[in-house]
Amino acid sequence: MKSILFTLLILIMPIVAFSQEDMAEEKKKTATFATKIVHNSVAGFAPFFFGNFQTNHRYSISVYSIFWTNPSFGNLPSGSDLLLETGVGIWYPLLDNSLVLNPGIGLGHGKFSSSVSGTRIAESIIPNLYIKYNKGLFDFEGYIAYYKALRDEGTSAVTKDYLLQWAAPGIKVGSRIVLGLFYESFGITQTEDSADAPVIYQWLGGSIKLNFDKGIAFRFSAGPNLRTDVGTSNEFYKVSSFIPF
Repeated sequence: MKSILFTLLILIMPIVAFSQEDMAEEKKKTATFATKIVHNSVAGFAPFFFGNFQTNHRYSISVYSIFWTNPSFGNLPSGSDLLLETGVGIWYPLLDNSLVLNPGIGLGHGKFSSSVSGTRIAESIIPNLYIKYNKGLFDFEGYIAYYKALRDEGTSAVTKDYLLQWAAPGIKVGSRIVLGLFYESFGITQTEDSADAPVIYQWLGGSIKLNFDKGIAFRFSAGPNLRTDVGTSNEFYKVSSFIPF
């Protein structure tokens, strides 16, 4: 009987050890979630959501969604069929985590890139890149996204492609405050009807970023609008709050 119990113990121990090791490895992997609330003088209010899944490699898998609430990003005047972005990417840290590259690919849903009526799923494809650098006195964030129309339904439909880019370089003033500049531009790069591709806005102003506990950050930027071909305001403001859960 003792030999049977001893044999069973020998057989079970590697299984238990492997299970504990597997559980320990699973505990090391994290899945985080955060939101970013943005409001600016042209696009209006938009909540962002971000998820990050750690892998066994140096990089993580990132997912995101953006809910654009501006009625002009859909059917007017009802404000239905608003632009929704969903996407996935790679969160890749470099230089001892001081630099992060986050290339991604998204899809735009709704009625933003074309003149068709009603919601279109995967109306546009959105390759994008987010860059973050934080070391010493320097704090930098930058983003670029290209909205390429995918669906052209009907001979009377007109599609448009857009380019959005922004950059926020800053210098740390203590552990809580970052002072710097803010640049952002948004414009139409191509239209199917061969019309001129206008610059909707081109902002350049000052920025202040406040860092709170638990990774929470608040940024306010404002300044002049350097160029607009469609009559947007001569000045801009943008406020954002990043809140991890």
